[in-house]
Amino acid sequence: MKVLFWNTHNNININTILGEIIIENGVDIIALAEYSANIDNLIDSLKECGIEMQKYVCSSQRITVIGNINNAIPALQDDKYSFQIINGYIFCFVHLPSQIYTNNEAARIITIDRIITDTNKIERKNNTENTIIVGDFNINPFDYGMIAANHFHSIPFYDIAKKNSRIIENQNFKMFYNPMWRFFGDLYEPYGTHYYSGSRADNIFWNIYDQVMIRPTLRQSFVDENLKIITETSTYSLLNKNGHPDKKKVSDHLPLLFEIKED
Repeated sequence: MKVLFWNTHNNININTILGEIIIENGVDIIALAEYSANIDNLIDSLKECGIEMQKYVCSSQRITVIGNINNAIPALQDDKYSFQIINGYIFCFVHLPSQIYTNNEAARIITIDRIITDTNKIERKNNTENTIIVGDFNINPFDYGMIAANHFHSIPFYDIAKKNSRIIENQNFKMFYNPMWRFFGDLYEPYGTHYYSGSRADNIFWNIYDQVMIRPTLRQSFVDENLKIITETSTYSLLNKNGHPDKKKVSDHLPLLFEIKED
């Protein structure tokens, strides 16, 4: 099961590039943030290529989800996230408030805590921890909201995350494993999913705002070699001449692709 997430930056002409990404990578589930193109046109164009997709029920105005899997049931919904039960897996697709253009730290933390509360509730109801949270978090993997135990508790090391939880101040906090840390540094390109060259004193330029995290129980099902930040299709580059996301012609974010190997 291949999953694509992309913040398409309200580009009304994104469908041609998006369609190529879906076809070339054999994507099964597509979650989009800031999507302003015509989703019915996208579905129709994919059908002409022999790919059947359907819209999933999603109450959020910030997120659009389609897929080729019929066994999809909407769960808890919010303006900034959408839970879907797909083939027995719990998906949470998110688009949290930006931290670059406005100061939304408090609002973002409130939303993160609501997501964790709802995640625990859905896991208990469905008696499974096959949970995947993916989307535009608008914070990096090292930011407080991602790593703090009382928030996402998202750990970059599976050997630690496989403990599943830890106790702090007599309270038990479950963990997520976050494989996105592997993209930091300049060993491999691209260096992130979003580039920002502003004058902030703490600017690191390349950010990994678009992330996927999984419960440790899914680690063996997560296909490492298919975790990718996409920069091109067979006919389009998603980067400008400087090697940054082409926000004028495409989007200010790069798409994220990953695969869960089903039993």
